[in-house]
Amino acid sequence: MALLDLVSELTGTVPGLSPILAEKYCQRAWQHIRNKRLWAFLSIDGAIVCPAVVSTGTVSITQFSATVALDATASAALLAQSTPGATPGITNLQIRFGATTPAMGQVYNIVAADITVPTAIVFTLDRIVQEATNATSGYQVYRCYVTPPIPDFLKWESVVDMANSLRPKLNYSSAFFDGMDPQRASQGLAYYLGRYAGVWVPNPVTFASSPNPNVEQGSMIYELWPHPTQGQVFYVRIRRRGTDLLTISDEQPEAIPDDLIISRALYHDVYPFVGANVANFPSFKGVPIGVLIQAKRVDYEDLLQTAKRNDDETAMQSVFNRGHGLRSPRNVFKGDDQGFPVDSNYLQSHLVRI
Repeated sequence: MALLDLVSELTGTVPGLSPILAEKYCQRAWQHIRNKRLWAFLSIDGAIVCPAVVSTGTVSITQFSATVALDATASAALLAQSTPGATPGITNLQIRFGATTPAMGQVYNIVAADITVPTAIVFTLDRIVQEATNATSGYQVYRCYVTPPIPDFLKWESVVDMANSLRPKLNYSSAFFDGMDPQRASQGLAYYLGRYAGVWVPNPVTFASSPNPNVEQGSMIYELWPHPTQGQVFYVRIRRRGTDLLTISDEQPEAIPDDLIISRALYHDVYPFVGANVANFPSFKGVPIGVLIQAKRVDYEDLLQTAKRNDDETAMQSVFNRGHGLRSPRNVFKGDDQGFPVDSNYLQSHLVRI
């Protein structure tokens, strides 16, 4: 059912209810239902491209400046990524400085590229350069920080490098990598993916934020480690949060019945609002609002269970209890996401402590 029809049903059920308020209640109900489960329709796949490292030519850096000037050789090597529409694009790449390979300088995010003069490209970084001024500094440009390929990202389900038969381990953080490789000297093929940041804060005094131009401010950004300098393409499976119904003609997925949204909106928002403003709803005077709320709540719970059962037919997951020791990862604190075997043969042949 389209959003317009959901709103019309609410305003028809409760004469006098504002259509604007009814739409808000429908959106709130739809959001609540999306958060009740990892619905099958919220699963999607995509790709993350990490091009091979570029280090030809030199760059001119000035300590405590956020701009970097490339020489003609470096400009030619990076012009293709600096052009609008490139994949992944220069603002999805990072740069670091130093005379050795791997470069031992800090990792900076490129937030803008001025290609007015194609033979003398100028990058703007997310923060000021800490390394000493050098008019002919060596450098490396590659991608080690990645953003999810969708705006309503919830979690990674799987990340796979099919070309190299690698499955990077998840559930780490950049702080964990700091302990193992504080200089980020490990480069090559990445086999870890960890949380990095949600928003850039280039000014530690004022805390002024400078969000990554490729992701909404506050969205999570992740680090690949070792830093992928050989060039990797990752196939990813993702769980989405889902989005609101943006126009009056938008419809919720078929797996979610209309009555589920209507019942949630009625018991959680509409009837309590009517009860608090009964003087403005003459047809509800003397009606036991509490009874209506309870009846619709029962309807909602019943419809929700039916929807979950139907969703299990598409992607079974209700049998998994993520907090149960037997079904948790073997080394959950180390990020191993391979679960225990839990068939009867395993349980009968092992001493299992619960």
